[in-house]
Amino acid sequence: MVSTAILSQAAPSFGIAPDSLALVSDTTNVVYRFIQNDKTYFLRLSEKAPAYEASIQAEVQWIRYLVSNGVRASLPILSKEGKLTTVCRDQEKCYVATVFEGATGHYFDYDWSVWDTDLFSQWGSTMGKIHHLTQGYQPDDPKLIRADWNPLQLDNPHLHAGDVALLTGKLRAIEQQLTDLPRRADSYGLIHYDFHPYNFMIDQGELTVFDFDDAIRGWYALDIGVAAVHAVWWGSHDAKWGTKDEFAQTFLTAFLEGYVKQQPIAQEWISRIPLFMEYRNISSFFWWLKDWNGDEGSLSENQKNAISQTVRLIEADLPFEGCRFKL
Repeated sequence: MVSTAILSQAAPSFGIAPDSLALVSDTTNVVYRFIQNDKTYFLRLSEKAPAYEASIQAEVQWIRYLVSNGVRASLPILSKEGKLTTVCRDQEKCYVATVFEGATGHYFDYDWSVWDTDLFSQWGSTMGKIHHLTQGYQPDDPKLIRADWNPLQLDNPHLHAGDVALLTGKLRAIEQQLTDLPRRADSYGLIHYDFHPYNFMIDQGELTVFDFDDAIRGWYALDIGVAAVHAVWWGSHDAKWGTKDEFAQTFLTAFLEGYVKQQPIAQEWISRIPLFMEYRNISSFFWWLKDWNGDEGSLSENQKNAISQTVRLIEADLPFEGCRFKL
């Protein structure tokens, strides 16, 4: 949670009654839900330096452009002063406040009957439309830009010792391959970068996407790889899909069928999707471990098992399960 002082600045700025706010999450951002005129909204508070406000403005201005051109996404709401963001301060802490309309519908796992190729195709179509529109997007202010993809900064010394050092070495090897890739306008631009099944709602067969706060300038095929990895993580357990590799192939075949209806993709980039999937798999460990104290006892059993399995794959020079297919 944030202080009362922060809420007392953020809420009035967007015309919100502070006592109507209900805490939803307190992880990367602090998020509150509120209802106004029978409609659900979310107040997002991002603990950032004031200079980062421009990056958040770049995110929400892009979303408003996408929505105005037919993408179903949680619409950012203007403040009472007609701004997309408000900076709130309390002593040494600073938060950037934004408000979004709530997405209607439900998550995929509330109704497993929808988890099938029709959904995968629509998911791909939505991403393809975003990528297609992005190529024609120009922000109102040229200073409102999101960061480009870059190798991860790993300042934690515990990530360079023991078994974890093998993960770090694998990450750096993949990052070098990505660094060498071309960054052309037809294959590189603004991407969601976290378009996974818990970042969209399904309402009568339609998808509404949200949580664009990881958005960067990156390869469109990287965005596809991120979606595919999360689909494998959370949606491949049913025996009807076969192995994780078989599920990944089924998923991506349907996903790309929808994608190319909105945006063409060259075979050279399709062939790189497994590499982008490997990158997402390995980089996810460092999201878990960014503040790790080096004590293996502080890791969950799932984290320990995931690390040990990954180390075995690295030692055997094998790709991750779910990344071994060929389209």
